[in-house]
Amino acid sequence: MITEDEIKDMIERMEGRQPAVRKVSFPPLTAPAGADRLKIPLDYLNDVKVTITVELGSTTMKVRDILQLSEGSVVELDRPAGDTVEVLINDQPLARGEVVVLGGNFGVRIESIREQRKTRPGGEKQ
Repeated sequence: MITEDEIKDMIERMEGRQPAVRKVSFPPLTAPAGADRLKIPLDYLNDVKVTITVELGSTTMKVRDILQLSEGSVVELDRPAGDTVEVLINDQPLARGEVVVLGGNFGVRIESIREQRKTRPGGEKQ
């Protein structure tokens, strides 16, 4: 176990030191050989599963109010009935639409698709 005097001694030595900082240079990045020929068809992604979420609205509640919720309770959301809803793909906005009923299930009729943002080569959004 370390003693209090040893800790104080270590701290005093650390406070007197200046961090060693130096510039580093990296060689330029180059694409691997044949990378320009690598093209994957869009069909390759056809079987990839994504999560689609439709956001009807939201609200803020105090914990005590949440604890009082029971079957039959109604939570008022921040959007009026009949308003368009947000359609999300893997938590990213994709479209807006209208809630419809299809044979006892809810569905969404797409009204507008969000404009696609261009992606830089490193995957960063512009």
